This record gives sequence, structure tokens and C-alpha cells, in this order.
Amino acid sequence: MAGNKEQYVIGIDLGGTFIKGALFNRRGKMLAKKEIPTLAAEGAEAVATRMAGLARDLQKQAGVSMDMVIGMGIGSPGQIDGRTGCVIRSGNLGWHNVYILEMVKKHIPLPLFLENDATAAALGEKWCGAGQQAENMIMMTIGTGIGGGIIINGRLYRGASSGAGEIGHMVIQPGGPLCSCGNKGCLEALAAAPAIIKRAKAALAGGTASVLAETVDFTVRNVFDAVAKGDPVATRVVDETAYYLGIGVGSLINIFNPELVIIGGGVSKAGDLLFIPLCKYAEQNALPALWPSVRIVPAALGNDAGSVGAAAVALQRQGYGLYV
Repeated sequence: MAGNKEQYVIGIDLGGTFIKGALFNRRGKMLAKKEIPTLAAEGAEAVATRMAGLARDLQKQAGVSMDMVIGMGIGSPGQIDGRTGCVIRSGNLGWHNVYILEMVKKHIPLPLFLENDATAAALGEKWCGAGQQAENMIMMTIGTGIGGGIIINGRLYRGASSGAGEIGHMVIQPGGPLCSCGNKGCLEALAAAPAIIKRAKAALAGGTASVLAETVDFTVRNVFDAVAKGDPVATRVVDETAYYLGIGVGSLINIFNPELVIIGGGVSKAGDLLFIPLCKYAEQNALPALWPSVRIVPAALGNDAGSVGAAAVALQRQGYGLYV
């Protein structure tokens, strides 16, 4: 690598079960990738040590020296404060007020940056995914929870205390189901994977005939498979889910007037079974003057969105442009 002036950046996607990491050049080309178990039960200090070790493994795998790495971003689930490097609360990790960047800095001499994982994924899609041509976009990630990220004029909008993008906690149905945040009727409590399964099970308990009755412990995928077979219970459940998501997406369109809304996460893998009704309800809730200028599309980066996004955060927070 002698004489090579290339610069590199590392992105770490910290999950409750696995830590995914990747090393990229400044143009977004992935040069190394690795996944290790999180082992959160061993404590935050141990997790920090593992992340630093993962970064060194990526650097060696890519064949670059650490002094050519200009920074590392970490995307964490839960509520974070990017200014102080603190994970304020993360149910996935079992953490409360953990200053994770301080812990990682003990082991690796790099500029470090912390962001919410779903928010980081939005910037990843802007850099290397479905949002490359968009300057104003919103990403909604739908899985076991619902998160998101907001890009305004090409930059990640973080808010006054790094908390912007908590799309899942918009109250869609006042007095509705209890959410993990303590409020009732949040979008997450109505349209994330656990809510979909809960509604399907409630419908089956009412005695309605369904192919889902043949599955003892079904998943969201089973629900969408049943929709594809024309199952009335599953179709009703998914339509209701799309209805709630459409209210959320329509409201976001009205507030931010984006040119693009990206839908990611495990639930989005249902494809048109979800996207067609979601777009229908989003159009019903968006202002007619704003709807023609927006597109709703699936995410492009899949399981790499978190690490790509974390790397993009490290670049943008240091003033580097995102280009491919």
C-alpha cells in the first residue's frame, strides 16, 4: 500500500444479536465485511472491546493501514445522543445511559461517531442505495419496531438533541395499543411486525377460517404468504397495517415534502403485497399538491444498510461529501 493516498472509513451496525461491520473507500466501495456475535449480556465494556477488535479485523482484511482510516461510525438501536456518544436507552441491548464511544476510544485511535441505526440506514441509502439521486428523502424501517431517518438538502437531519427520525412514535390512533415507549396508538404499536402477528392471532381466535390456523407459531412472512394465496384474514390484517403506515407516510409527505420515501426493514420484503395498499393510503392522506412529486420505493441495501449508513455518518459528520 506504499504511496497509496486512498482514504477509508469503517461502519459498524450494532445489533442486539450481531455486530456487522464493513470497511469502505471514500466512493462507497465495500472492501471488507465481517459479522460477530454481540454478546450484550457480557456488558457494554465487553461489547466496546469487540467492536474495536472488529474494526481492526476489517482493516487487516482489506489490507490497509489504520492511519489511512479517517473515521468509524456506529449505528445503535434505541435512543442515542450523538453529541455525547451516549446510548440513552436501548431495549435490544439492555442499556441505559451507556457512553459507548468513550469505551470504544480506549481501544482504537479513530474519530468515532454514534447514530441511531435506522437514522444511519437512511444516510446509507442516500450514499449508495435507493436514494442516491434524492436531496430530500425519508426512510422508514419496518421490522420488530419502526424507525427512520430524514435527509434534507442532502444532509441527515438530526434535530436539537440527535433524536429526529423517531417515525414509529407518531401517534396514529389516540388511545390505541400500548407502545414500548409508554404512549398509546404509536405507529410502531400498530404496524410493526409484532402488531401484525398480534392482529392475525386475534382474528384467528374469533374463529374465522384461515390457512394461518394450520401454522402453530407463525411469522409476518407466513401472513404475507397467506395474502398471496388469497386468505381473507391475512388480507384484512395486511390492509389494516398498510392503512396505518399510509397515515404515517402521508403525514410525513405533508410535513417534509420529500421527493422520495424509502421503505426498508424485514416487513418491507413483502413487496407489492404491502406497497400497493400502502401507496393507496398514503395518497389518501397526502396533500394533493404534494403527492405527484414523491415516489415510494423499497430500500436497496438490505442487510448492509446499517454498516453503509454508519460509515456515511462518519464521513458527513467530518465534513466529507458523499459520492460514488
